[in-house]
Amino acid sequence: MLLKARALQIPKSDGQSPLPYPIELSINAGDRVTLTGGSGSGKSTLLRCLAMLDARATGSIHYKNNAIAGEKVPAYRRSVVYVAQSPARFPMNVDESLRRALSFSSSTNSFDQALANSLLEQLKLPKAILNRPLNQISGGEAQRVALIRALLLEPTILILDEITSALDSETEACVVETLAHWFADGDRAGIAVTHGAEIWGDASNRHITIKEGQTFEEARS
Repeated sequence: MLLKARALQIPKSDGQSPLPYPIELSINAGDRVTLTGGSGSGKSTLLRCLAMLDARATGSIHYKNNAIAGEKVPAYRRSVVYVAQSPARFPMNVDESLRRALSFSSSTNSFDQALANSLLEQLKLPKAILNRPLNQISGGEAQRVALIRALLLEPTILILDEITSALDSETEACVVETLAHWFADGDRAGIAVTHGAEIWGDASNRHITIKEGQTFEEARS
């Protein structure tokens, strides 16, 4: 088991009171989980809590059977990487933002320009975008750049929050294919919120819904 959330109680979308029921969630190597739920159900908050970016009301998170807290959190965030629907636009160009990601990695590897170029090509982004400021690229371009930045970190688990919401169907298909290639390399897992095409393609093996503060898992054949 890669990740387990135990008795995790998260805030509602209003940021005040928590959802009424604690959440139990396990993610194993190879899992490609789709998370759904109505507006305000807590999907994005749950993802951010799993990534240790937002506080939880109660509960604990375990990664590879180790409880994550305190000094273990930075290393955890390098292995469990969250990609937002609307990525932050830091005051730097795209190339700098990709290279900056490696400063948060525990890996001793240097920036892999060849891999970055390959990902740009896979996601239909021109190399010229590397010189453009983040605040001057489109929302769809920003979503793809954020995904590239996450993949360059070589995470074990990807947590994706509607990362194709600003993309057309053709470009979204490129994202699905890129993620399929990522999954093919090692014991990895992912959990995603998506309102468009199935982000995991035909390989999604779990579907979890948040409804009235509880999680319900749909059996998959």
